[in-house]
Amino acid sequence: MAASTLLANEGFASTGLRFRGVTDGQDPVATRTERQLFLDDFWFERRDGVHLTRHSPVLREPAISLDRPWERKWLSYSTVIQEGDRYRMWYRVTEGQEAQSWTCYAESHDGIHWDKPSLGIVAREGSRDNNIVFDPSLGLNASVLRDPNGLADERYKLLVRRAGNLEGLVSPDGLRWRPVSHNPLLDSTRGYYDSHNVLLWDEERGVYVIYMRGFVDESGRLRTAPEWEEVDKQRVRTWRIIRRSESPDFRRWSEPQLVVQRDADDPDTLHFYTNAAAKYGRAAHAYFMFPMVLHVTNRGSEETGRQFPGTPSPGLSDIHFLTSRDGIHWERRFRSALISPGPDLRNWVDRNPIMGPGMIQTGAAEISMYYSELFHARESRLRRCTFRTDGFVSVEGPYAVWGEFTTRPLTFEGGRLEINYSTSGGGTILVELLDDSGKPITGHTLAECQPVFGDQIEGIVRWKQGEDVRRLSNRPVRLRVRLRDAHLYAFRFPA
Repeated sequence: MAASTLLANEGFASTGLRFRGVTDGQDPVATRTERQLFLDDFWFERRDGVHLTRHSPVLREPAISLDRPWERKWLSYSTVIQEGDRYRMWYRVTEGQEAQSWTCYAESHDGIHWDKPSLGIVAREGSRDNNIVFDPSLGLNASVLRDPNGLADERYKLLVRRAGNLEGLVSPDGLRWRPVSHNPLLDSTRGYYDSHNVLLWDEERGVYVIYMRGFVDESGRLRTAPEWEEVDKQRVRTWRIIRRSESPDFRRWSEPQLVVQRDADDPDTLHFYTNAAAKYGRAAHAYFMFPMVLHVTNRGSEETGRQFPGTPSPGLSDIHFLTSRDGIHWERRFRSALISPGPDLRNWVDRNPIMGPGMIQTGAAEISMYYSELFHARESRLRRCTFRTDGFVSVEGPYAVWGEFTTRPLTFEGGRLEINYSTSGGGTILVELLDDSGKPITGHTLAECQPVFGDQIEGIVRWKQGEDVRRLSNRPVRLRVRLRDAHLYAFRFPA
């Protein structure tokens, strides 16, 4: 039996919600001291007059621009990670065709101002005075992971597309890379990977994960790279999709499984071109995707679609936002564009904008990500955008009346209730703790709650007797929350 088949049969790609702290029934959810986000309906046992609101990022300053001799055509496919007070970015620059593409490196101490150090690694036109990490001979479209479990000389792992396959590289420092001996990780018979495929470590499941591109035809059949000559010849209509594979050891990979594709609520021109998948480190069971969707009609390699006069190729794009609690089952509750091309006409081209994977905290109240824009323009660049910390989706209370919700039962191990919230000047949040039967717990009722108002990432809920809830730890409780002109983003019970 092939290793990939064995992995799938052993449950590495399980379809059930079997990870700790999330259940299908009403058994109490063990939150321990972990932060919980409101991404979907999971936490609602009852609600009245409140709704979930997705929040768009604030578009900030350009971060990386074409300002080196080897950066002549466009910038794209970035990955960013945070190491203490240092931020590190790998990105692709293209001088012409793929054979003239480079994987380059930049670093920053604030996520705003980026330096391109001279690395002395790759010779270009007789000089190593550049920030090039490797050339196309090692692959394209790098996705970088700092492996918390890696050996010293394999502390960093990297995924690339090379010769039609997905291959792995390892490095002791993130700069000097070598291919792993067991390449390819996934070969071309299992897909067509011409995109920015993403490598993650999922600490909740204890596995490495690859989110990758695939193509399906009108019958739903997967079309792979070796078939593409036939697909071209027959002008088969295909759609780009997102698939997932996992591995316990970075060697044996499960058979890729479909996780995201267009459905009947989408235009039939919608393709999931990239995925920009992320495991959000500040909260439990929080996985995001920021895919670039491309609107075209594919028949083989021929693409047709809307375009503005003078643009090089058909098709227009947006960045979307998806959520998941296990990295396998994805929800597309919010289908409108998270980032659209905007007022600059130079952005109204195919494959623009594209969000790069990686979420870094650049301040107590903000999470930064980076996306490419002006893709076909001489000013092609990467721009920073920011989200409120934990603030991707909120429970929003109405203005004119009180809204309210009650959570499903939970247990906790901490000593106080912390919430991430914002209100208007007249807005208010009140919180009540209910026992296992649904009765208010004396000392923690709505009437005893001190009104919460303001704007805090880690605000503490207090009642007349104070904030201490330790006597209720490890006992099933529910939260009853009343909101008026307010947003609630997250909660947890810290020690």
